[in-house]
Amino acid sequence: MILEAFMPDFSGFSSPGWAALLSGPRERTAANYAKLHEGDNRPLDRDDYLKIIDEVGDPARQCAEIAKSFCDIFGIHLAIKLGIPHGLRFSRYEAESDRIVALVPLFTVRNILDRCEEKRHRSLDGIVPAEFEPLWQLAPESGGLSEAASRCLARLDRATLCTVLRAFANPGVEKKAIAGIAARRAELAFSNSIDWEKFRAAAAQRRREKYPRGNSLN
Repeated sequence: MILEAFMPDFSGFSSPGWAALLSGPRERTAANYAKLHEGDNRPLDRDDYLKIIDEVGDPARQCAEIAKSFCDIFGIHLAIKLGIPHGLRFSRYEAESDRIVALVPLFTVRNILDRCEEKRHRSLDGIVPAEFEPLWQLAPESGGLSEAASRCLARLDRATLCTVLRAFANPGVEKKAIAGIAARRAELAFSNSIDWEKFRAAAAQRRREKYPRGNSLN
C-alpha cells in the first residue's frame, strides 16, 4: 500500500535558499549569453535574455526537477539512517501550496513508527505510535481492512505522514540538500526547463525588434 506525504524540512521555493536555486541559473545564463555575444553586430543585453528566458521557460518543470532532487536526497538519508531502501519517492510539486508530495510505502511508515519506540527522535507533535498498532495486522494478501486499521489509515494524511518522516531526519538535511543541488542539479533543472529552439527563435525576433531594418547596425 502506498500513501502520500508532504516532504518534511522543505521551506518552499519562496524561501531564500530554494529561491536562489531557481533564480541563480536564470541570472547566470542571461549574463553569460550577453557576454558571449557582446561583440555581435546586433547584440542583446542581459535584460533582453532575461525576458526571452521568461518567454520560453517552463518554471513548473524547473521546480519539479529540483523538488525531485530533494526527495531523492532525503530518501538516501532515510535509507542510510534507518536502513529503509526505497523508503519514499517523488510524486509531484504542488505550486499552489508550495509543497512537495512524496509516495511512501506503508512498510516505511510502520518501520519508522517502530523505531520511535526504540530510538531518540524529533518531536512527533502528539502522534502516538502505539495508536497505529492495527496497521501491523495488515497483510499484502488481505482482502479487506478491519475497522481499526481503516481508522488508522484515515489518520495518516499527508501532513501527519510529513511529521512521521521528519522524526528521524537530520535537522540540517534541508541546508545540505540545497548545497548539494546547487552544485550541479539546479543548472540541469534550469536547462531542462528551457525550450532551446524557441529560445533561439525568440532571440532572433528580439534582434529584429531592437534593430529594425534601416538601422545602421542592421
